[in-house]
Amino acid sequence: MAEEAAAAPAAAPIEEEEADVSFDDPYIDTFLCTSCNECIGINPQMFGYDGNKQAFVADASKGTFDELVRAAEKCPARCIHPGKPRAGDATVNDDLVARAAAYH
Repeated sequence: MAEEAAAAPAAAPIEEEEADVSFDDPYIDTFLCTSCNECIGINPQMFGYDGNKQAFVADASKGTFDELVRAAEKCPARCIHPGKPRAGDATVNDDLVARAAAYH
């Protein structure tokens, strides 16, 4: 009598940990970027280009909420999301927060 091979139980799929995403932080939908240079022209220390010459937020601490909102307003691809203002940013006012809300 031939022994039947015991079927090994299927291994559970390995779940990768998702990075914590906060929509309070500024971000750019980089894949939508048209490389127009509008954001870079506002603040080249806050915004940068990746290897495909598509924009990303390089260092939000190098700029102001006002610059984030102005960049979002000038972006033809509408891919810049200013997030919420950082504590202590002197450029923040009710009008600026209202303008930023259009890009959330």
